[in-house]
Parts: sequence; structure tokens; C-alpha cells
Amino acid sequence: MFDKMTDVFQKMVVNKSLVLGALTGSVGAFFNAVFEAKGIKEMHIYIAIALVIILILDYAVGDRLAKKNKVYESNIGIDAVIRDGIIFLIVGVGWIFDQLLGTGAFVFAVLALSFIYHNLQSFVANLYVLGWDKHFPMWLFKILESEINAKIEKYNKGDGK
Repeated sequence: MFDKMTDVFQKMVVNKSLVLGALTGSVGAFFNAVFEAKGIKEMHIYIAIALVIILILDYAVGDRLAKKNKVYESNIGIDAVIRDGIIFLIVGVGWIFDQLLGTGAFVFAVLALSFIYHNLQSFVANLYVLGWDKHFPMWLFKILESEINAKIEKYNKGDGK
């Protein structure tokens, strides 16, 4: 499982999810500081809800894609649930650091927004590989060409891992 999380973080460096998370987290922390938010406030709640929604969407579409390509195995689904649980724990630790350091929502936002962006990319690439791209704006798929190619290669191998 540690290897899978290491792979996720390596992908987040390559696809610039961590950079985007740091930028958006910085902007969020600025507004958080301006409005003097402390503890669990609206920003934390909205970001956490967005993370939950994106993770559920990515899981549901990824599950559908695996079943369609006949590479679904229950252990893969269980690993995905465990991975998502670890994501929540990591983001929760970010919130704890914010409380300890008095940084508002900065660490929390950087981590959560990085995972949101990373999983949003995965979700959109899964939509494309499923053939549902005709229902969504094409510019989304142009931006994610490398992620789409990785998904196509993953499911063409037949291992689904």
C-alpha cells in the first residue's frame, strides 16, 4: 500500500497537482487570513466536500471502466477505498498542522486541492476512455492528454492496476 501512495505522490509531482495545490492553497490561505478564519470554518468544509465528491466520482467511473474492460478485481476496489481513506487522513493531518501552526487553512488547502486536482484528472481521463467524451467539453480532454494515454495503456494491458 505504501508503494501505491508513493506512486500517487510521484504522479502528482509529474502532473503538477502539488504545484497547483500550493498555488490555490496560498490564495485560499490569503483569503482565510483576511477573514480571520480559525479552526473548522467554511473554507475547510467546502474544500473537504469537494474532495469527497471528486473521490466518489473518480471511484465510480474507474469502477465502471474496470468492469467494462473486464479487469475488475475486488482487491483493486478495496485498494482504491484504502487509498482514498489514506488521502483523507493525510488531509486531516494537514488540518491538524494548520491548527498547531496557526496557518488558517494553508496546509489543509494545499494537500486537499492537490488531491482534488489529481483525482479530477483521473476522473476526466476515465470518462474519455469509457467513450463518454461526447457528453463533455473537448477542451477538458486536450488538457489531460498524457493522463488519458496512461489510462488507455493501463487498460489495454489488461492488468487494470
